[in-house]
Amino acid sequence: MWGLDFVHILLLRKHFDWGEVRMKTRLMIGLATVASVLAAVAPASAAAATEIGSNCAATNVENELAFFDLAHAPAEPLSATAPSSGVITRGKVTVGFALDPGLITVRPQVYRAAGGNQYTLVGEGGEFSVATGTSAFATRIPVQAGDHVGIAGRYEGEAIGLFCQTFAVGDVMAYTDESPAIGGNATFDQATGYRAPISAVIEPDADNDGFGDETQDACPQSAAFQTPCPPVVLSTSTQVKKNSVTVIVTSSTAAPVTVKGVAKLGKGKKAKMNGGTQNLLPGTLNKYRLFFTKGLKNKLKELSPQKKVTLKVTVSGTSVSGAVTKKTLKVKLKGQA
Repeated sequence: MWGLDFVHILLLRKHFDWGEVRMKTRLMIGLATVASVLAAVAPASAAAATEIGSNCAATNVENELAFFDLAHAPAEPLSATAPSSGVITRGKVTVGFALDPGLITVRPQVYRAAGGNQYTLVGEGGEFSVATGTSAFATRIPVQAGDHVGIAGRYEGEAIGLFCQTFAVGDVMAYTDESPAIGGNATFDQATGYRAPISAVIEPDADNDGFGDETQDACPQSAAFQTPCPPVVLSTSTQVKKNSVTVIVTSSTAAPVTVKGVAKLGKGKKAKMNGGTQNLLPGTLNKYRLFFTKGLKNKLKELSPQKKVTLKVTVSGTSVSGAVTKKTLKVKLKGQA
């Protein structure tokens, strides 16, 4: 069970006091204790982001590999599991005892129930060092509803973990000394009166691209873009025939594009034409037909070729963010008398 040898223990004694901690099964001896448990109140989350885990300050170090919370007592305002799917974008680990920077490194983990006391490691963030107080981290780990955020650590290459002793019956922590790879399972035991000292912020991920919509994805309407959603740029040309006008349209991005036309016939009358809507792909040529109404045909037959009727054509495309780009064309229709 024990991953730290006697020499390592002597080195660690310089940084915190040692004492015995009773836990269920293998979690019998804590390597470090402090006199009290520090509890912090979770800050209000912004917009639709949700904070999960625990804001407790670590009181102990144990040479088990990984910890995460299964349940919380009412005193902990944060949920032990993800309430919905999304992406963990940031979080923090709090240490409540004296610890020099760089002595211990940790990494955030996400575990998913696999039946019984088996849990699958479905995501892991980068490793970072912790010190006394709060250490923040940034990451990008997709989660599903019901997932747990956990913590694993190292001291001089040895697997260790930080945890909080709360003595609260409602606090239940899972722990293991196994080392699953991403996608692998591990068997976890349970200990009452303990929490993992890690919290994480989950942002929604509307387009399922693995980037948090609030801080990592500037275009949450499309998985194709994380930068600001590009506007639709339209290129057009026209071909005039006897009883219709063909409008040729090219779009810079995939977008629904609609073409309409209107011509003034005089005396307050208008001829309205609808070329319809097509879902354009970038760079492709697409044709729209504006067929002349009976009123427009009669008007052109009345006019000599030297006279013209102006057809106003409107081409509009909608970007993935909902922004509409419009382009207006004026086509001169010669009289046909």
